[in-house]
Amino acid sequence: MRLLAVVLMALAFAACGDDDEQEAGGPADATRLQVEITGAGAKPVEMQLVCSGRCDIEQLRSAIAGAKDKDRACTMQYGGPEKAHVTGTVDGKPVDVTIDRADGCGIADYEALFAAFGREPPLAR
Repeated sequence: MRLLAVVLMALAFAACGDDDEQEAGGPADATRLQVEITGAGAKPVEMQLVCSGRCDIEQLRSAIAGAKDKDRACTMQYGGPEKAHVTGTVDGKPVDVTIDRADGCGIADYEALFAAFGREPPLAR
């Protein structure tokens, strides 16, 4: 009887937790970015974005991959002078890209970069 009680308690504790949690050492723990934004104000803005289990890692990967893809078809619309130079790691892999808002793809990538961390993108006003 005691063994059954111990097993049931262990199962109950194992079922507890947030479905959105990521295991330690997973993609969230290996994602740290340094972002330097120019064109959004008089002086460059520097920020550090750290994914601590509460960011949209897939959206972030997509924004980084999009910024590296120079062969994709993009709308010819100018989104503004903002540029984000992004360095650091995503999933433990090094990143060094610049995302600008010079066309529709860049606008989407720039917005996705910040949305992945639940932040509004810095824009010139």
